[in-house]
Amino acid sequence: MTKRTLLAVLAHPDDESFGPGGTFARYAAEGVDVHIAIATDGAAGSVAAGYEDAREKLAEVRAQELKNAVNILGATLHTLGYRDSGYIGDPANEHPEAFVQADEQEAIGRVVKLIREIRPQVIITHDETGGYFHPDHIQCWKITVPAFHAAGDPAQFPDIGPAPFQPERLYFSAFPNTWVKFFIFLFRLRGQDPTKFGRNQDIDMTRVGVARSKLHAFINYRKYWEVKQAASAAHASQGGGGAFGWLPKSVQKLLLARDTFMRAYPPVPNGYREKDLFKGIGE
Repeated sequence: MTKRTLLAVLAHPDDESFGPGGTFARYAAEGVDVHIAIATDGAAGSVAAGYEDAREKLAEVRAQELKNAVNILGATLHTLGYRDSGYIGDPANEHPEAFVQADEQEAIGRVVKLIREIRPQVIITHDETGGYFHPDHIQCWKITVPAFHAAGDPAQFPDIGPAPFQPERLYFSAFPNTWVKFFIFLFRLRGQDPTKFGRNQDIDMTRVGVARSKLHAFINYRKYWEVKQAASAAHASQGGGGAFGWLPKSVQKLLLARDTFMRAYPPVPNGYREKDLFKGIGE
């Protein structure tokens, strides 16, 4: 049987751990060859308390955190080499080296090259909203979707080797809005404004999440909860992923230890459910 291989194309150092890190940890532990490609250097990010001195060398700090986290998850790291574009409306969006300013065809080509080298059956990236409308997340979606289709077409990017290879499935990481509504309720109970979530207060939680019927894959990672937490903690300059640390650990594990995805290709109807991104592949 062909070795199961997964490639995730994500925006920032920490997206792999704060996001679907449990899924990556689970599949790596189960023998899948997991590859994580991070598009930007995280240089425009903010820093957690105690890391103010790291601000001027943030890209270097986050690069080391990323290596540590991906190693904990059991995956292989790749970087696309772009500059962090910053949060929504950040002046860093206009930097000439920012990811959102990159030549789109050239960026697609970088992902095509990875796909043809790694030959994954499954690819994961952000959805078209970037989860919470972050420009770099949306840019990942913009380049990964066409790269998914171009990688197997010998007429596209003919100078990029190795041989063309067509992955079988494309997934978008996404949140169910049922849980978002629940957490909005909790935020308001605690006196927090859900429209100003995150360290930069640029995330409007009332706009994020998708209808449950549009989520197709539900990946349980309770057995690997501690691995995800350790990988998240490796990103100490970004707070270590403690957004819901105020909840008891037993409650966090019970309620949160599941990643959800939309299956973009091949398309499936609303209401379709699967518990394994590789189900049926190679059989």
